[in-house]
Amino acid sequence: MIIRPETTKFIEELEKYSGRKMSYPTEVGGLLDGARRLNMIQTYEDLVFQAKFITKTIGIMKRIGARGEGYEKLATEFGSSLEKATTLLEQLLKGYPAKDGEQFLATFLAFDQKSLSRFLDLMQDLTLVKNWTVDGNRLP
Repeated sequence: MIIRPETTKFIEELEKYSGRKMSYPTEVGGLLDGARRLNMIQTYEDLVFQAKFITKTIGIMKRIGARGEGYEKLATEFGSSLEKATTLLEQLLKGYPAKDGEQFLATFLAFDQKSLSRFLDLMQDLTLVKNWTVDGNRLP
């Protein structure tokens, strides 16, 4: 997927702003540009919201441990958020060329441990976008 120059600049600014390199900058930018092309920017914003929820929930679950108070409720909410994020991703991928969409699905949404790890890394990258907007910055 080819990313607009404005989006590439945004990704660079986002990495500087966050103080870290993204694991999947091309994918984050591709999803944003795809959302713009499909007039689905709200879907992208919903995805970055879910990403932040997923990322925060994982941190809390790790901190309190499986036997901690509220863990099971968090695990249920985490699973629900994963489903929502997956659905949102699939909606955004409708704007991708078929080959690119299939590759994205195979990379992030296959049913294996490596794919889940990549998916969670993508969620961390999308969390940076959410933090950017929460601090009053706009998407390109």
